[in-house]
Amino acid sequence: MPAPSPARDPGWEFAGYAEPAGLDGVIAVRGAGQALRFGRVRFPFTFMGLMALGIGIWVVAYLAGHRGLDSGSQAVAAATVLISWGFGAYVLVRRLRRGPQH
Repeated sequence: MPAPSPARDPGWEFAGYAEPAGLDGVIAVRGAGQALRFGRVRFPFTFMGLMALGIGIWVVAYLAGHRGLDSGSQAVAAATVLISWGFGAYVLVRRLRRGPQH
C-alpha cells in the first residue's frame, strides 16, 4: 500500500504541500527547492536515540551541579538517566546491527 500523501488522499489539507510529478512518495514544499524535500523514511529513531543520550548527559550534569536536591528528586533524575540511556543505547545498537531501514 503506498504511503498516504496530499496528492493521493483528498482528506489531507496541508496548505502549500504538493507531490511533484515523477517523485513517488516524496513530499516537497512548493518553491523551497531541494532543501526541504523529504523522501520516504521511517520515523527518525536514530535522532531520538541521540536525543535520549543527550538528555541523559544533561540530567547527569544537572545533578552534578545541584548536589542539594532531596533524595526523591535525585532518584527521579537517576531513573530518567537510566531510561534515557537505555533507550538511546537500544536504538543506536539496533541501527548499527540492522542498518538504517530496520
